[in-house]
Amino acid sequence: MRSTHYAIELKGISKQFPRAKQPSVNKTDLKIEKGSFVTILGASGCGKTTLLKMVNRLYEPSTGTLFINGEDVTTISPTVLRRKMGYVIQQTGLFQHMTIEQNVATVPKILGWNKQKIDERINRLLELVGLRPEDYRKRYPRQLSGGQQQRVGIARAMAADPSILLMDEPFGAIDAINRSVLQDEFLRIQKKLHKTILFVTHDIIEALKLGDKVIIMNSGVIQQFDTPLNILRHPANDFVKNLVHADDLFQRMHFIKARDVMNRSLSTVPSDDAVPEMHEATNLKDILLMLLTSSYDHVRIKNTKNELVGQITLNEIRQA
Repeated sequence: MRSTHYAIELKGISKQFPRAKQPSVNKTDLKIEKGSFVTILGASGCGKTTLLKMVNRLYEPSTGTLFINGEDVTTISPTVLRRKMGYVIQQTGLFQHMTIEQNVATVPKILGWNKQKIDERINRLLELVGLRPEDYRKRYPRQLSGGQQQRVGIARAMAADPSILLMDEPFGAIDAINRSVLQDEFLRIQKKLHKTILFVTHDIIEALKLGDKVIIMNSGVIQQFDTPLNILRHPANDFVKNLVHADDLFQRMHFIKARDVMNRSLSTVPSDDAVPEMHEATNLKDILLMLLTSSYDHVRIKNTKNELVGQITLNEIRQA
């Protein structure tokens, strides 16, 4: 048993499919901390989904060792391993002949939970993903929109309260407006639950918006693994630089939060109650737009407790 500081640890993991000329994933070392939200970004065929599927042994690695919460997964049967993880795919994978409550209850029933515990879990999860249990429990997937089905898919993946969620382009088939709403909702859920999440996407904005850290892959090789801001500021190579448009100033501003650059000296914050106020998680792009459309040269920044924690002027934006 290894240290359990990491939820997922890959040691020399690779995948070579039969008759393929090149490995889908070259030998890879990777450590994912518990409670982190890691997105995997890259073009089609870069190996990101293969990497994800090796974590729950849908694909068996060709080489290397995989540890989940410090435990070598070769000592666990694949079925038991997968029951310890949530898995969400693009088309939800819901059972069309089963109601929403039956879909969500699938794994808890396999695990032998009692009816009361399952019912409580269904209600809690549907509320968590923004679906009123009294309105949705008895419906069938075909009676829901694509976005609602994806919410049910997330609820089902979390039904047995796994510590790790694997998500393979879960919002890829959703229209742009609902996709943005789902992203925001999922960030809200993650702040409450602190799951360890591996999230595959080919959408650059989605990867940088959701991930605490981002894995960028190309031709089966991890090109960079870092925070969105560090990737934008210090791309590891030309491939990464071109992929994320690191020279795009406005894109960079979208991923810098107020708390990252604000002036925390409260003694310099004017007391004028009419000054615009914004949350510390607001991005600099939105703050700049606020400044440009107001008569003030600064905004006051507050935290989740509605406490004043600093201010941002054009000077802070310029320095950032």
